[in-house]
This record gives sequence, C-alpha cells and structure tokens, in this order.
Amino acid sequence: MAHPADGIYKKDGLGYISVGDVLGKTLPLFDPSRANSLQWWRDNWEDATEILERATRRGAFIHGEIEIALTGESVIHAAERPTYEEMISYNLHEYMTYLDPLIREIKKENPCSSLCHPNEFHCSVGSTRGCHTRQFQLLIEKEIYCPYGWGGTPDLRLMFEGLYTLMDYKSVRSYKEEGVKKEPKPISKYKEAIIQVGGYALGHNILAKKIPWMKPIEQGAICICYDWREPHVHLINKKELKEAASIFLQRFKVYQTLTSSQFPIKL
Repeated sequence: MAHPADGIYKKDGLGYISVGDVLGKTLPLFDPSRANSLQWWRDNWEDATEILERATRRGAFIHGEIEIALTGESVIHAAERPTYEEMISYNLHEYMTYLDPLIREIKKENPCSSLCHPNEFHCSVGSTRGCHTRQFQLLIEKEIYCPYGWGGTPDLRLMFEGLYTLMDYKSVRSYKEEGVKKEPKPISKYKEAIIQVGGYALGHNILAKKIPWMKPIEQGAICICYDWREPHVHLINKKELKEAASIFLQRFKVYQTLTSSQFPIKL
C-alpha cells in the first residue's frame, strides 16, 4: 500500500495516523539539530528536490524487485514497474545482484515465501509446501492498524536468524550518479528509521496480544542497500526495540497534543 497522501490510514470508518507523519511532525522538537540541517539542505542544495524524488522512485523500484524475488510476482508494486531506461538509470541490476545472497537466505528460512500471496495472511490454496504455522508468515508491506491510533506499512515481517523480525529497507544513492562516492552509511544516519521500526513493532505486538495466531516481533532490522557492495543488515535487539518503541510512543502523544487530535479518529 502506498503511503496515504493525507497521512491517515483508513479502516472500518476509523483513521490511524501514520508512523511516518508522527515522526516528521515531531522531529523539530526531539532532534532540532537534525531537523534544521535537513531544512537547510532542502532550501540551499541545488539538486535537493531531484535527489528526494529519485530516492522515492529508487526505493519503490527496489521494493518491487525484492517483492518479485521473494514471491515470483509483483502485486503491491505492479503499477510501479520500471521501464528499461529506468532500470539502467537507477542501476537496479547491481542493487539486486548484491541483495541476491540475502534474499536467498530469507527464502531458505521462510520456505513459504515463494508461495504466499504478498498481501494476505495465508499461503496459496493448494500449495504442497505451506507454512508450518501462520505465525511464521512472511508478510510483505502488509498494513498495521494499531487500536491505539497509529498505522503504517512495514516493509517486511519474517523469520530472520531464528527470530521473528520486522525489517525496513533503505537504499543508498547509486555510485553511478554524478558526485556520489562509494561510502558505506553508518547506522547513526538512520536514527529515525530505528524509531519507525519501533513504532511498527509496538503496533504489531499490541495486535498480537489480541490475535492468537500472530507471533510477536522479537527483533528489528534495518537493511541498507547499495549497488556496489553487499547490504548491511543492522539488527535491533529486543532491548533496543523496546527503547525505540518507547520513544515513538512519547512522540505519538506529543503529536496528538500538537495537532489537538485524538487517534484513532472517526471518519
């Protein structure tokens, strides 16, 4: 599902504010230095708009290619398939070449991944090799509607290194773009992404207490994708995940105060 334009996920007559909007609105209060730096860059960097637009397109394309690699089909991103020219322009082949070993490991640990419909909670009807249990379902961009008022679309929920994991992808600009150096990104650049994963995991685990078959998230992961080296998968352990969830919850409360709102809202 694409991020809703108004930032509100809608289900059964209720609106849930997106995790991303909560973090964007509250960043100036919780990390003013970062917020000011980002704003200065947008206002003063000549190619800022183009870089942001390319980042959005690149992310959508890479998500779509991973979806196909895991399931054999494109459902969520079917309308966003890149043209041949875009495949070349964004250097997608090299991103996927370096992601291939990781995808193979994911499929090995999640043996139903090539059979499960990417937008459902169950295996394909008539499959001969189904999930051992629905709790271990690999979920690709399946929405979360937390009853406490926030929503979002995690990139991936899966078994990873023996733990049920919520994973988020981040792609670094292609080294083939003018002026871009081959430099790995430190995880310190992704503080907001870690809090985002914490918010998603908290929402999932709240639902897991209400839905017997849902397995709680046990760890988070940020997968930083490159087109010149293997991806860096930064694992977020249970303690760190709880800390990130706590920060998100604090920012969610502040967001509601700032906007004089109380989510979920009736539509």
